[in-house]
Amino acid sequence: MMKRLFVIIMILPFLLAGCLNGNRNDRVRHDDKKYNVLCLFVYDSVFRNYRIYEETLSKSLEDNGIKADIRNVYSSGHLDMAQSEALEASLKRLNDDKWIPDVVCCIDDRTLSLYLNGEYGKWLPPVDSIPMVAAGLRCPDWSLIRRSTNIAVCTDLLNIQRNIELAVRMAHYTAVPGQPMYSNVVVIELDTTEYDNRIRERLRNELNRPPYVNNMDFHIKDMPLDQLAEKYKDSIFINVFSNASPELNDYRSDGDYHRHRVKILNSLTMTPFLTVKRDIDNEQVLSKTLKPQFSAVRDGFGDGSRRALCGYFASYETVARDQAAYVAQILRGESAGSLPIKEHQANYYMSWRAMELLNLKYGDFCNDFIIVMAPWRVQHPVRFILMIMFDILLFIGLLYSGLHMLFRKRDAELQNALDEIGNERIMLDMALQNADCIIISSADDLIELEPMLYPDDSEAFAELLASLASGKPVLTKDFRLTKDEGKSYRWWQFRPNLNMAKTEEHRLEMLECLSGIVIDINDAVVYNEYMTEAAIVAEEITNKETFLMNISHEIRTPLNAILGFAQLLSTDDGLIQGEERDEIVKLIRDNSALLGEMIEDILQFSRFESGRVDVNPVETEIAPLMKSIFDEWYDKKPSNLDFVFEPGRDHVFALIDPIRVQAVMGQYIKNAFKFTEKGTVWLGWHYNISDESVRLSVDDTGCGIESRRLNKVFNIFWKDDMFKTGVGLGLTIAKMITEKMDGTVGVESKPGIGSCFHSTFKAYIKN
Repeated sequence: MMKRLFVIIMILPFLLAGCLNGNRNDRVRHDDKKYNVLCLFVYDSVFRNYRIYEETLSKSLEDNGIKADIRNVYSSGHLDMAQSEALEASLKRLNDDKWIPDVVCCIDDRTLSLYLNGEYGKWLPPVDSIPMVAAGLRCPDWSLIRRSTNIAVCTDLLNIQRNIELAVRMAHYTAVPGQPMYSNVVVIELDTTEYDNRIRERLRNELNRPPYVNNMDFHIKDMPLDQLAEKYKDSIFINVFSNASPELNDYRSDGDYHRHRVKILNSLTMTPFLTVKRDIDNEQVLSKTLKPQFSAVRDGFGDGSRRALCGYFASYETVARDQAAYVAQILRGESAGSLPIKEHQANYYMSWRAMELLNLKYGDFCNDFIIVMAPWRVQHPVRFILMIMFDILLFIGLLYSGLHMLFRKRDAELQNALDEIGNERIMLDMALQNADCIIISSADDLIELEPMLYPDDSEAFAELLASLASGKPVLTKDFRLTKDEGKSYRWWQFRPNLNMAKTEEHRLEMLECLSGIVIDINDAVVYNEYMTEAAIVAEEITNKETFLMNISHEIRTPLNAILGFAQLLSTDDGLIQGEERDEIVKLIRDNSALLGEMIEDILQFSRFESGRVDVNPVETEIAPLMKSIFDEWYDKKPSNLDFVFEPGRDHVFALIDPIRVQAVMGQYIKNAFKFTEKGTVWLGWHYNISDESVRLSVDDTGCGIESRRLNKVFNIFWKDDMFKTGVGLGLTIAKMITEKMDGTVGVESKPGIGSCFHSTFKAYIKN
């Protein structure tokens, strides 16, 4: 039953997807014809937001059943750039390809004005000969639009009131530390172009009533910001000025317009600035504010520049979808002029990059704003934690499978070794039962064996006779004998009768009362040699088992921390928030990093053990190498330590692998950081002219090591403090790497004073 349920659950998403696709295909009528769609943009091709528009438009046309060959033509943000060489070249390519659009898409008021005024007439057919869909219009020139009957219009009219109220409400988040924020004084920059004048007219219509105080004409004379904010504390004061033409700010009688413009620019760090257009002058003003500001337009919002924090407008995705819907209707036969004016759906948007700059939290604003460019892990923290847990569980599963296979292999090897030892033991017993024996009943019987001795054993045989003659007790004596006149020798053992010399008087008569046997022990000797080899194999197996036990023990600690805190985050009811939640996530990351370091050490050690690590010695200068190592580790030092670079002699060269040396010194530095609670860690080198060598060293003021334990520090799995993290492989790996480059390692240490770990290589001076 459970198996069937599992199969149904696995298949159900695919069935639902098939049904949804089937329904979708029924709803959308596809046309096999491929249409040409031309998109005219006001900015250049590197404008990042256009990528979003282009992808959405292509997808939306496909969803509406339209196959389209979309060509893009970019301007550069200014009306007079319609005659630019780059724009002319791109339009000329269309003519050269004999590519004629079936419909033209204009994005933004300014490209529409260029097209309707005939600026593109040199390259494109007349306005009324091709249907057009103009979208994203904020301040449209209706008198110009009504001249043509072949245009469909989608608007995103500037909602200045809502954006001003948003800027006032959110201004305190953008305050510069150490400066006041006068949130009820909003600044807008406008010049005297035709487009700017239409925006000015919209400002007059919307803001000439309470609670707004529209100072567009500067009828309210200049006064300090604090007095201005206090005087109009129950109102929203709107200050509109021109950056390109400061003489428009003409309330001053002395004519010093430039100084007044600079004063306004300097005050922008204390007031909210609202963007109502995007051009060079507006960008220049934004650069003076030192902080994210507010935007009533989509242009440049959420492009990663952090210029705008939030705003109320229609997104590029919305503009593209609405425009694609009208394009599809026109290509299916509807007249562009008969389509009603459509207003894009606007919404509140906030930039994640600006939020990062201001240290704002995603959870505080995600319900009120659509946050742009927020990472997936920020939008879905619980899913992110669950994904980490899944990765950890997957890793644990793989690790368990690997260890299980390794233990099974170890058990098989151990069982094979025991079987071989058992078989050899049986064979030894059989050999002993059938072994040849020589009975010794007198000293003469023993002396008769002397001609059969192996030459190298003559001295040992003479010592045996001398010992027996002196009355010294003898237990056993081994020597080699031959029974085929020296062609082969076998091991034999003399075993005297131990009861013959229990009293002092009998000890002096050992040769006279000598008795015992000489037994063939050659098979036993051979067996002992085999057992020695088997013991070495068993020791290697035991070392592997110890290795696995140490790994299991050390990995369990960070894993328990990661799983415990992850389970706590996944099961809490929203009680863990703010700094406490950040601290838990930091602990998970720290323990994950620790786990990664352990696994890297294990893999590095494994590669050295299997002989799969090569070094590539090259002529390397020591000074820049050590400086790069110091720079790499300086940012990683604990805040409670000083990390000092002590340069040695210049122009010292050695034949070493610089990458491997970085790994060795990294192990020494990491060890020093770990065992030094406070004080200083030094990195340096010393050239010894007497033996032409260079010593690369790391000194610290840490806890130190007792002298009786110094000879163990480079041993595998050895740790002076078992409660410190790690598997005890770092210094072992450093020793392996150093010796691989014909170098030597060493350590000097005193408890309570500090330690010095170093690697020494052959070196030379090269000017």
